[in-house]
This record gives sequence, C-alpha cells and structure tokens, in this order.
Amino acid sequence: MLLVSVRSEEEARAAVAGGARIIDVKEPRRGSLGMAASGLWARVRAAIPDSIPLSVALGELADWTEDTIGSVPADHWRGVAFRKVGLAGSGPSWRERWKDLREQVEAACRTEKIAAAGWVAVAYLDWETARAPDPDSVIDEAAGIERCAWVLFDTWDKSRRVEVGAKALGWIARAKAAGRSAALAGSLDEAAIRRLRASGADLFAVRGAACREGDRNATIDVERVARLVAAAAG
Repeated sequence: MLLVSVRSEEEARAAVAGGARIIDVKEPRRGSLGMAASGLWARVRAAIPDSIPLSVALGELADWTEDTIGSVPADHWRGVAFRKVGLAGSGPSWRERWKDLREQVEAACRTEKIAAAGWVAVAYLDWETARAPDPDSVIDEAAGIERCAWVLFDTWDKSRRVEVGAKALGWIARAKAAGRSAALAGSLDEAAIRRLRASGADLFAVRGAACREGDRNATIDVERVARLVAAAAG
C-alpha cells in the first residue's frame, strides 16, 4: 500500500489518479514532517474521494506551544483520519508533551463534534542525528496509546538515505508484535520499495520518488505514483 505526501489539491488528485491509497498533506520545504497551512487540509479532503484516508503532518513536537495549538481553527481537523508529529529535539519529557498535544487537539475536535482520529507514532531511523527518542522507546509508547494504530519509520535528514538494515527490520517486527501497523519512509524509491516488500511494512510512504525527476520540491507525477504503487504491490 502506498501513501503519497502532497502540498496542494492538484497534487492530491494526481496521487489518487496514480493509485495512492492514503493522501498525506505536508510542506516538504519545512522539513521531514513539515506542516502545511491547516486550511489546506480541508481543500485536499474535498478534492479526493471519501474512501481515501487523509493524513496530516504536524511538524516536530518541539515546535508546538499553546499558541501554536490555538492558531489551528478547530474545524480544520474535520476529515483528518491520521495525525503525525515528529519527535526531533523533543527532550526527555517527550512522552508528556506528546500526550498534552494529543489531549489538546482532541479537546478541540470535541468542541466541533469532530469524530475521533488516529495518531501516528514517528520513529526516526536516524534518531541520534535528530536528537529524537530511540525507536524502541517510541514503539513502547505507541503500544500504550489506544488511538495510535501506526508506527512510521522515517528519516529526519532527507539529504541522505538511511539504509534499512537488520536493526530497522527488527523495529518493524516489534511494532507489529505490539499490535501496531508499520509504515516505512525515508527517501524511498521504486527499487528500494521492491527490495523492502518483505520487510513486514504495511505501508510505504513517499514524496520525492513520486515527484517529477525525483525532486521532493517538484510536483507529483501520476506515472511515477503508478510505478511506485506497482512496486509496493509486487
């Protein structure tokens, strides 16, 4: 199964036309999980079929404050199926800070009578470089969160590709043993997806490989998405 990250309604339509099963909204110029303007979420939601889940990237936990949360109109969360926030530089209190963010977002959703959505735990494969919690700790935390059905194994530094070796495969297996689905990202291309089909990952998440000339800052290319979907499906 393939997730494609987009930054406009047009890109979302192209990704769906290519066969993407989940659409994710993010702004790649703002980092690995760069948050797009929240008003875009609803526009993308309206541009794609109801059967396609919508995911939104929320940047890094370290960027979120009371003011940040308050700057997102509660109604903008409507139609979002999954929310993910990175843990780079989040410090030793990341568990408590992530819980606070989840509780505040969910409280905002209740005020608008918005149905409960899921959370995605983000485990950076280059966690030491990102100054993030190690993947084992993230998996353990995710296992105790009822609405956290996914663990995303991603890279924080998009300027280099992190090899998915035995250790990463072990983390994927741990997440699945804990009852969580596993998503794999991190500058994946068609060849890497084919090679990693046996990894146990339930989902491959891409941006750059789905864009023209493989440039994550370019626009989504329907034919590239279709090839990636075929690679993921085998």
